[in-house]
Amino acid sequence: MVRGILAYGAYLPYRRLDRASITAVMGRGGGAGHRSVASYDEDTSTMGVEAARLALAGAPVNPDALWFSTVAPAYLDKTNASLIHAALRLDSAVPAIDFGGAVRSAVGALRVALTGPGSTLVAASDMRVGLPTSP
Repeated sequence: MVRGILAYGAYLPYRRLDRASITAVMGRGGGAGHRSVASYDEDTSTMGVEAARLALAGAPVNPDALWFSTVAPAYLDKTNASLIHAALRLDSAVPAIDFGGAVRSAVGALRVALTGPGSTLVAASDMRVGLPTSP
C-alpha cells in the first residue's frame, strides 16, 4: 500500500479585503495586498467541503475515512464531519470524525492518517473572526 499524500485541494473565499482599507479604518495593521474574507454564508464546514471536493477530484482512490479538523467549528453541539460526509455523498460505511480544539489538530489528524490503515480524507478548515475594533 502506498503511504503519503495522494491528492490535495485548497479553497479560499472569493471575496477580498484590500489591506489599505484596514489601515484607513484602524490606523494600522494594513500592509500591502489583500485578505481573503468569507462571505455571510461561508463557514469552516462549507470551506472544508469545497477543499475536500477538489481533493477527491484528483484522488486515485475513494476514502476509507473522513477526518475534519477546525478550531472554529460552525456547530458546537453536533458533528461538523458528518455535514461534510453528507455533502460529499460518501458511502455510509465511511466514518466521519471531528478533530479540533487546538491549532495543531489538523497536523495531528494528518500525522495519524499517514500512519493508519487505508486511505483517509483529512479536511482542515479555519477562519479567524475578530471584533470590529480589534487589531
